[in-house]
Amino acid sequence: MKSTDKKRLSMTAEILRSIGHPDRLAMLERLAEKPWCVCELAESLGLNKSVASKHLSLLHDLGLLEMEKRGTQVIYTLVVPCVIEMGKCSYLAVLAERKKRLGA
Repeated sequence: MKSTDKKRLSMTAEILRSIGHPDRLAMLERLAEKPWCVCELAESLGLNKSVASKHLSLLHDLGLLEMEKRGTQVIYTLVVPCVIEMGKCSYLAVLAERKKRLGA
C-alpha cells in the first residue's frame, strides 16, 4: 500500500472515530442548521457546558468545525457538512439492509 493511501485511510479512520459518539453526531447535526455558541448548543442537547466544549474542541481540532470568539462566547460553525450526509446515508442503507434480511 502506498504511503499516501495509508495517510488517507488513517485520517478517514480518525474522522470516523471522532464522529462515532452520539453527542458529537447530535452536535454536528445542529451545527448543520446554523452556527451555535457552546452554551446554547450544550443547553439544547442537555449537556454540561464543559463536556460540550470538549466534544467541540475535538471536532474543531480535526478540522470539521470553525471556531470564532465573540467576546466571552465561542461560536462554532460546521465546515464539512458531508459528514452529516455520510452518516444519514449509512444509517438509511444499513436500516434498509436489516429490513430486507428480516423479510427474507
